[in-house]
Amino acid sequence: MTNAIIKTENLEKIYGKSTIKTHALKGVDMEIPKGSFSCIIGPSGHGKSTLMHLLGGLDKPTSGSVFVDGMDISKLSDNKLSEIRTQKIGFVFQFFNLLQNLTASENIQTAMMFGKISPKAQKKKAAKLLELVNLSDKANAKPSELSGGQQQRVSIARALANDPDILLMDEPTGNLDSESEAEVLKHIFEIHKTGKTIVIVTHNQELARKSEFVFEIRDGKISDSPFKAIQLGS
Repeated sequence: MTNAIIKTENLEKIYGKSTIKTHALKGVDMEIPKGSFSCIIGPSGHGKSTLMHLLGGLDKPTSGSVFVDGMDISKLSDNKLSEIRTQKIGFVFQFFNLLQNLTASENIQTAMMFGKISPKAQKKKAAKLLELVNLSDKANAKPSELSGGQQQRVSIARALANDPDILLMDEPTGNLDSESEAEVLKHIFEIHKTGKTIVIVTHNQELARKSEFVFEIRDGKISDSPFKAIQLGS
């Protein structure tokens, strides 16, 4: 795949340095095309979240390589990794990870604080992102005043704050009721249509069937499962 925005080569992750070691990933090779919608599925404890953390530069592999936009991020310093994450990757997690003492707008603005954006411009952009996820009326609400679905939509807006090319999501609807899940997924699909590359770790088979590419992880390896992805909208 020549247009891969994310690529791994013989990716391995081993936890533990004593005689007791856990092989979380075992030689994973994968390519994710730019602008695609992909899901990573598989049983709990088989390496899905570990893989996402490595793809996003939140952790480093024991061996092998992770390429983001052609750059091998597994060889970068922590400072350079932080820079790449800020510029190219947005993260959305299952439990929102919002700062409880800040408003929705302020939570989004925290993602822009390390860039060269004035406080006034940060606030203006946060307002636009809240509008994108239909939460303009919640700009001054704190997380405790928001439903789970609303908090997740704020976290999605925060992930978009630096206009990253890639959104990595770890079980973004795993902590939501059915109605909230549908609302969050609607916004995720709309964001994908703007050209973002979206990669979701999920147990949701229905969501996986709506994606363009599905990678099934079993025992730390990409499975040869007959599971087939179908094209979005088909």
